[in-house]
Order: sequence, then C-alpha cells, then structure tokens
Amino acid sequence: MHCEKVKSLLHDYLEGSLNRGIAEQIEAHLNRCADCRREWQYVKQIWQSLETLPEVTPPADLHARIMTHVRANTRAREAQQRRFLWRWLVPSLSAAAVLVIAIGLFSYQPNGGVQGGLGSLPTAPTSPTDPMPQPVPAGVRLEWRQVAQGEQIPVLEATLNREATASLVFTPTPQTPLREGTIVWQGKLLPQKAVEIPLKMVFELTKEGVATLWWSVDDQYRALFVPAGYPPARIASIRLNAPLSEALAKLASTYQTPIEWVPSDRAQNPTVVLSVEDTTMEEALTQLLDGTGYQIKRTESGWRVFAE
Repeated sequence: MHCEKVKSLLHDYLEGSLNRGIAEQIEAHLNRCADCRREWQYVKQIWQSLETLPEVTPPADLHARIMTHVRANTRAREAQQRRFLWRWLVPSLSAAAVLVIAIGLFSYQPNGGVQGGLGSLPTAPTSPTDPMPQPVPAGVRLEWRQVAQGEQIPVLEATLNREATASLVFTPTPQTPLREGTIVWQGKLLPQKAVEIPLKMVFELTKEGVATLWWSVDDQYRALFVPAGYPPARIASIRLNAPLSEALAKLASTYQTPIEWVPSDRAQNPTVVLSVEDTTMEEALTQLLDGTGYQIKRTESGWRVFAE
C-alpha cells in the first residue's frame, strides 16, 4: 500500500471502521515507514486532543429553532409548488377554459372569504408567525476557545452553503510543498453545517511563531497564517524582503493576528519589500501589497488578502 493511500485512511484506521484486511496492510506499512508512522502519531494526538475538549450543552431553544427552520422551508416549498402549477396551467389553456376553471374552483363565501374547490386557500398573514432562519455565513473563521484552567486554544470553524470535499494541511514553513505537509483534517462539508477543528497540536509541532495551514475546498487552496500567541499587538516595526507568503506569515507572527491569503493566478507569490517603524498591521499590509494586485479586508478574527 502506497504512502498517500495510507495517510488518507489514517482517520478511518483510528476510528476502527476499516475491515481487518486493510487494517493489517496499514499496520504493516506503519511498521516499515517512518514518515507515515510520524503522520499516524500526529493524527492520534489530534484525536486525543479532541477527547479533552469540554462537552457542549445544547441551548434550551435548540428544538424551537430547528422546528422554525423546518416550518419556514416547508412553507417555501409549498409556495414554489403553487407558483409552478399556475405557470404550467395558465399558458396551456384558452382564456375561456381558464375562466371556467376559476369559477369551478372558487366560490364566494358569506363571511367574505374565498372557498377553493380543492380545499380552503389560506389568506396571507399580515405578519409572519415565525422568523425566517438566517443563512450561515460561508468561509473559515478562527476562534480562541477557553478550556480548563483559563487556557485558550485556537479552533478553526469552516462552513459552506453547498456540499464539497475539503482538507486542512499543515506545513512547517510557507514555502514547504503541500505534498510534504501533514493532513490535519479531511472530509466532506455539508450545507449549513459547521466543522470545528482544534489547532492546539499544530502549535505544539511548529517551531515558528506562526502556523501555516492550507485550506482547500474542491482543490481550490488558500493559506491561513495563524499565530500561536494571543492577544494581538497594536503596532510593530518590520523589515523584510521575501516572497509574499513568507512576508504574510511574518506579519501574522509579529502582530499575533491571523491572516488569510487567497493566492491569485495572476501573481502567485511575488517578492515584496517592507520597512516600517511603529506601524499598525493595516498600514503594514497596505504598504506590503502596493503594486502586487492584492487588497485587504478586515475579518472577524484577522485580515484577508485577496486579488483585486
């Protein structure tokens, strides 16, 4: 069994969901391959870290919120079906036939309402009885969660409004090829469902002040430069001459603020120069990206760098 296949099955192997024959092949491979054995030990540490996370108590109104969402979707589907019926029915009939059907289906009621031949048609309410559910914002977000004894650990939360395959890969440096990285998580994203990935073990393995993570959705990659410390610094002095990926990692480490970078096909990883004194991160990013074709946007947890 090849290394790539073994690494892709490590989560299933630890979960015990593989048949005995495949599990024995993986065990034999791990006994003779030091690289895959390190990967297996790392994934095993992540699983152990997940077990230490505190149990989350669902909110008291969770059932009510779920039923509100179900009722809203049911009403929307019913309205869509009625609109589809009339779009199909009306063009197919002559004006006289439409009039006959309208008279047959509807009759005046003494109370001023309208009775339908196929059942009573509800009148539109003046105000909705239930609030419409809000869509979950799609993307990746970083949060610091407080655990036992006041310790804070970073957790990556990912959501998407469609089904897609995704993965999170850790590389020792921004320049390390993805094929040499370590898979932190891989699986399938489902619409409106959040995936939470603890990053504590990532920072225990990195020797840098910032972890470089590559998040991919359907083979479209973006880099996440996540600092190990907290809280962020307000101003700093920086001098550098490096590829953009290394420069962004340096800024994330210096200001202790996460940066999300969406590489552009037009300027994949240009060399940039920066020399600033007592400057905020926004000013440093603005000067760093001048002339590169990239722009910045403030996010909930840090900054996003993307092509113009």
